[in-house]
Amino acid sequence: MSEETNGKKVSVVVCTYNGEQFLREQLESVVKQTFPLHEIIIQDDGSTDRTMQIAMEYANRYDNIIVKSNPDKQGINGNFFSAMRSCTGDFIAICDQDDLWAQDKIERQVAAIGNELMCACHTKEFSEDGSFAHYDPRRPNYGLLRLLFCNEIPGHTMLINRRLLDLLPNEGCEAMYRLRMYDFILAVTAAANESIVFIDEVLVHHRRYTAAATYTSYSSSLPTINNALKIVAWSILHYRPMKNATAERHSALMEYLQRLTTDTKVCSEGIKFMKYMLSNRFVDFMHLEGMCLSHRAEIFHTPGKDPINILRALLFPFTSLYYSHFLLNKSEK
Repeated sequence: MSEETNGKKVSVVVCTYNGEQFLREQLESVVKQTFPLHEIIIQDDGSTDRTMQIAMEYANRYDNIIVKSNPDKQGINGNFFSAMRSCTGDFIAICDQDDLWAQDKIERQVAAIGNELMCACHTKEFSEDGSFAHYDPRRPNYGLLRLLFCNEIPGHTMLINRRLLDLLPNEGCEAMYRLRMYDFILAVTAAANESIVFIDEVLVHHRRYTAAATYTSYSSSLPTINNALKIVAWSILHYRPMKNATAERHSALMEYLQRLTTDTKVCSEGIKFMKYMLSNRFVDFMHLEGMCLSHRAEIFHTPGKDPINILRALLFPFTSLYYSHFLLNKSEK
């Protein structure tokens, strides 16, 4: 396959920060892709280890690798968004500095994406240092009403159409970019436009290790009966403080959705969800309960009509707050 006959140019963004430990392995999995890559942009955010030396080593070996270093530290969001906007390809694949790609990842995603804004795939976690790793083989729920509360599309699985960047509202959405991660913002925007396709196969192996910038152990959130009971009890007990703790995030998300230039029904429903989540009026809480019941197929992985699913929907105004329970832990420190 050649880039000329395929007619689609793919840029890969690799954002790095002190990633010398695993960077070589990841870059090897990128440069060995079966789809010819238009460019690989490695953008470093002020590493103090040998990350830049490794990046330059690969740039000297491959003509399509471009290495950049931020003059000032931008953080994860700033680094990824500025790197993506510098791409010249028709499609952009997002790459962490420590994962491993299947050799045909890009080829498969380019074939699947068509004219949609995003293509995602399964990612399988692994650990070499005893860090918690769990693989959920279920097809993720990537509808907007689910993603509003739990992003099931990690950035390292994404291939995006460059048009998606042009749909991101900037003015008036500073809180969204400050409070939420880049992959959540991209996923919500694509989902609000109903423009996501998913490859139901593992194309990325995601390394879990305690030194990673985004590492958390979520063993207590796995879908077991014991965990479910604990989450319900905790969510009801902490409902009021969690409602206050999540208010800024929900407000930023509602404003972001309002500024999207899309008129899809699901986007309107998402705005309503956030409005009712923010309200302290009993009548709005009842509206929220009704929305959870009527949209439980979009919220959960299992859309059944059994009593358990109905109960889950009625409890969702409480349990949805658990996804952000770390906010309460921060405020109590």
